[in-house]
Amino acid sequence: MSVRPADARLYRFEKVGLALFALLVLSYGVMTEIRSCFLKFRHTDFGMLARAGWAVRTGDDIYRVTDDGGLHYTYPSAFSVVMTPLADPPAGADRAGYLPYAVSVAVFYLLSVGFVAWAVHALARAVLPDAVRGSRRWWYARTVPVYVCLGGIGFSLGRGQVTLLLVALIAVAFLAAVRGRRVVSGAWLGAAAVIKVLPAFLLLFPFVRRDWRAGVGVAAAAVVGLGVLPAAVWGVDGALAQHAFFVRNVLQAGATGSGGEQRFAHELTKTTATDSQSFQAAIHHVLYLDREKADRPAHASANTRLAHWGISGVLTAITLLVARRRLGPDPADQLVFLGCLCGLMMVVTPVSHMHYYALVLPLVAGLWLRSLADRPEAVWADARTTTALAVWGIMTALPLFPGPVFVIIRECGFGAAATVGLWAFGLWTLGRPAGIAVGGDPIPFPTRTTNATRRAA
Repeated sequence: MSVRPADARLYRFEKVGLALFALLVLSYGVMTEIRSCFLKFRHTDFGMLARAGWAVRTGDDIYRVTDDGGLHYTYPSAFSVVMTPLADPPAGADRAGYLPYAVSVAVFYLLSVGFVAWAVHALARAVLPDAVRGSRRWWYARTVPVYVCLGGIGFSLGRGQVTLLLVALIAVAFLAAVRGRRVVSGAWLGAAAVIKVLPAFLLLFPFVRRDWRAGVGVAAAAVVGLGVLPAAVWGVDGALAQHAFFVRNVLQAGATGSGGEQRFAHELTKTTATDSQSFQAAIHHVLYLDREKADRPAHASANTRLAHWGISGVLTAITLLVARRRLGPDPADQLVFLGCLCGLMMVVTPVSHMHYYALVLPLVAGLWLRSLADRPEAVWADARTTTALAVWGIMTALPLFPGPVFVIIRECGFGAAATVGLWAFGLWTLGRPAGIAVGGDPIPFPTRTTNATRRAA
């Protein structure tokens, strides 16, 4: 009996390519180690996370200490507790009981690589559970989405950011949903929101599907991450003070452009302080293209912020409306919908860093896997999907390069426009007739009957 080409083992050239990619990941890790530990100045943000872990262990204020480059911790307090095993004392402090900083950087890098691997594996298992393990189809389902998102993934790895952990939590939440573990699915989504707040936008995923049990999991994660864990470290009053400081200086200042301490504005909330990829930043930079002009405003105007929230609201409403009318229980469609929310999440936040492009991985994987699920003999997605993903991958990689031309591309919202385009393509695919349904079992929770299903009935 002949084996289908899709079920065959990797060809020799594909094995060589996979080995070269593994070597690239290893080489990039070495370069990240050098940039983090062995230059005059540390060139990653991991030190900020490790320094906050040190503050937890010594009782210092996590929002007052800085890393060696002067950066402050700008996450909810719970994640600083998670970072205590990799804590890094400042120069001159006692290092007894702490890992060498170079070891901490290496551990975090390897964990982040593992997060990516687990994320794409979990998503592929959810949509293509019958793919022959180790086959060409099995490998292409897991590797191509990583290649497409390599710009954002590489940027996150090189900067020592938590973005890839968030991607892994989102992926495992989706896998749990597919398996009918609704409370667990909500708990994983809640954990992502506790770490960085931004993934709270993805709570629209269980809400649209009327999955109220997931809400129980979200609430449990919030109680543990925002209540029990901080209270155990700082006491109830201390935990409340930490939350109030974070809301005032990070959330409120980022959303409104006012309030908060200036040290956070210079590092995070000023529109011109970071290479933000949001609607707000793109509009502001288009209005003030000359970076060298002395009177270039540091903050977006009230009208620009209003336009940002208006565009964000309209696109969110469109997403929910399309899902309400066309979303069915098939895991491939459900993943595309979750991915559309992830892509939208990246551009609706007022401060959207370049490593946030990695957060679009669920959408990229959803589109790629949906096409494979429709074509059981294939290892590649259809031409339309492949082209859309390739264009997005290139357009979001270009803003990551240094140089004056790429600065203009970055500031004018080139990558944000590409992400909105991929979001629109994802919504367009929802509910469209599949060639052959070979994906995973329908997700076992209430979903709204689609128009297509009603017509078929």
